[in-house]
Amino acid sequence: MSNEVKFEVVAGRETPLTLRAAILLYRGGNDAAFATIHDIGMKGKTPLILEGKALTPGAAIQLALDLAKNANRGGFIPQCLLYMDGDTMAWWVPPAKRHVAFRSPELGAAERGEAVPHPGLVFKVDGMRRWYVWAVLGTDRPSEGTPLYQAPYFNVYSDGGICTGNVSLPEGTTAERIDAWNRAFFGSFFTHPNVHGKLVTYRGGAYGFWRDMLDGRHAEFPERVLVPTKRTLAEVLCHRESAR
Repeated sequence: MSNEVKFEVVAGRETPLTLRAAILLYRGGNDAAFATIHDIGMKGKTPLILEGKALTPGAAIQLALDLAKNANRGGFIPQCLLYMDGDTMAWWVPPAKRHVAFRSPELGAAERGEAVPHPGLVFKVDGMRRWYVWAVLGTDRPSEGTPLYQAPYFNVYSDGGICTGNVSLPEGTTAERIDAWNRAFFGSFFTHPNVHGKLVTYRGGAYGFWRDMLDGRHAEFPERVLVPTKRTLAEVLCHRESAR
């Protein structure tokens, strides 16, 4: 068995690329990080990492600029996109009438679905495929200080985490995949409340609320039923959620 690692760089351009340097990244506790940059020597046809020096912030910025010159991705940033940090993305879904479906006998049938009004929503997803949703008031695009409310849906935990069950989740956390994530949410069946407290403030509770919604008793979404989380958009986006 060989320890040799072979790989190929496809530059997507005519100019050939030559191995010039290596960067070694060190990480420690409390998010400590240190990097060194090393020249490359050759022993025959084998590249060798030579003695290095600290990678300064200025050099790191210049490297990022050099990499950006070769980036072949681009496009308009949709208004609904609120936040991107690495593989974490958050976006806004304005209030509107949309179809929602349930598999919950407590709502009057084994399966039941209708087009009903929904509140404004904020979704968040990361590279570990953790998926969250919260509700917001009004029709304005959320900002950092926007208060968040418990999303009034079954299968959503108190922290906003979505129980995906056997839902087929989209691949990727880029702006181009926002519609796919929305379809996965609104196209799934909601089965039962997952919160320990109130999902909504409504006479008859969560089941009574969704029975009335499906029966068409609310022409607009009644925002008064939403339960405050006592957190803002900035707080949930900057908070590092732990894995379940």
